[in-house]
Amino acid sequence: MRRGATASPKRDVVTLTMLVLAGPFLATSRPETAIIGALFVAVGVYGTVESLAAAVLAYLDA
Repeated sequence: MRRGATASPKRDVVTLTMLVLAGPFLATSRPETAIIGALFVAVGVYGTVESLAAAVLAYLDA
């Protein structure tokens, strides 16, 4: 069993980085670049939800 609020701190850093990097990609007028930004947001949101689920499960198991 893992300890702490999240299961993987490295994954949390990558998730936050993806959300931060999405901003400049979404601010462009080129559709191809905006799609890349949307994918960054999707990965960031998925990682956030997964981390929150892991934290809730760790809290419920305690």
